[in-house]
Amino acid sequence: MELDVSDPAASSSNTRELAVLRDFYCEHTASKSRVLALVAHPDGPPSLKAVLTCRDAEQAQQAAEILRGVLGCGSPVAPELSTQVESVAREMSDAVAASFRQAIDFARTGGWLVVGDQLSWRPGKETEAALNSWRTRVEENTLGRLRGPVIRQVTFTEYLVTDPVAFYNSATSMGWCPSGPFPGVGLGAPLHLMEATDFLAAPAPDLPGAQVLGTGSSIDVLDPEIGDELADWSPSGFSVRFGPGWRFEDDPGGPGMSEEEWEQIVPLPDFAALFPLERACPDWQFTPRAAYVLHALLSVLGDEAHDVARSFGDEPLREEHKVHCTIFTELPETTWSQGYAWRRDVARAAADLAQDIACGRLPRPRCVAEQVTLDCALDMARGHAEGLAGVTPSYDRLPRHRDDDWGAIEEIFLDVGEPSDDGLPPLWDTPADQWFALFRGVTSRDKNRGYPEHWKLMDKPTM
Repeated sequence: MELDVSDPAASSSNTRELAVLRDFYCEHTASKSRVLALVAHPDGPPSLKAVLTCRDAEQAQQAAEILRGVLGCGSPVAPELSTQVESVAREMSDAVAASFRQAIDFARTGGWLVVGDQLSWRPGKETEAALNSWRTRVEENTLGRLRGPVIRQVTFTEYLVTDPVAFYNSATSMGWCPSGPFPGVGLGAPLHLMEATDFLAAPAPDLPGAQVLGTGSSIDVLDPEIGDELADWSPSGFSVRFGPGWRFEDDPGGPGMSEEEWEQIVPLPDFAALFPLERACPDWQFTPRAAYVLHALLSVLGDEAHDVARSFGDEPLREEHKVHCTIFTELPETTWSQGYAWRRDVARAAADLAQDIACGRLPRPRCVAEQVTLDCALDMARGHAEGLAGVTPSYDRLPRHRDDDWGAIEEIFLDVGEPSDDGLPPLWDTPADQWFALFRGVTSRDKNRGYPEHWKLMDKPTM
């Protein structure tokens, strides 16, 4: 096997920019096979960049398919794909395996570093003038005046954004500039999600022997509160009206945001400072890494629970809602008939514990609702921590400690009482109207604390 040197950093005098990865391909000859990356750039046409060269065609195919899979799932990489990466890399020479692993890192983030002027091209004035003279002018765009047939193609796609950071990085590196500043809470502002989707999904509709007369698009964020549903699930038909489409100005900055820039937008608590480690202390300590994981999980649980409360209102839950209602359908069925106010207060119980951690306090439950949400977070914590390690720099930077042991953490925070007759964890069978009654010996929270500010952005104003 031989390495195909394709590192754009070879010329250190040139500026490297982040291009967007679109796909991976294989090229085969009688003597060798190559894996190529298709990258897109705002200043020129898409380009192929060499990834690696080997003599085994099947191995090249495997590498390309794995790279496609990583590009599709983003970060963190699915465990099955990570296993395949190592299996294929072991069969490669050291140099080729190094190129393969570097390409995996690029695929995970959806970007590829290139020398800035390698992909740049702007048509000259003469070329632009020639193209403009050939194009049909706006005032001629009527069927009666056009001399050839006109074909209209309507496309429809629903996207689930699984990695907002990679999603926004791809859009900004291609030249998208958001219409306003990012909100200080969360990365899922509907306007920016729609803008970035419209920008990234815009087709390149130039066809040989045809010219574009006009394009249209219709875009929205689906909202179950007003009856929206996925196309395959929709109980009734739906129609789409295509307007003139959205246009955005190029972002001269080029590359996407670094993790540090994202953390300035959505700052994380300084867990290392909030929970400083005493290395010589023989007693158990709540570590920065444990704080990071539980804060993240409790915050997500609170937001998801609030979203369910908002979407379902006072509607009782049923078995078929299990795919939508996350935490609430995991609770005893005796709670499924509870309404909006009860569900929203369960959401706030998770948010209160997350806020405790953000303020440097241990997440000690003060009522059944808080204990239940903490139980749920602890149930996911071990797997979540394993998924963060090695792929999340803000987590990896936190100091390690022997007390990062999730078995010990569960012993500290899980209720040690006996399970109920139905096999439920301790306290889960408490009647729903008593879930917010204070435990003995604890102080109540501020009754005027309200709800997390960013929930207001998720709520629609009532008429």
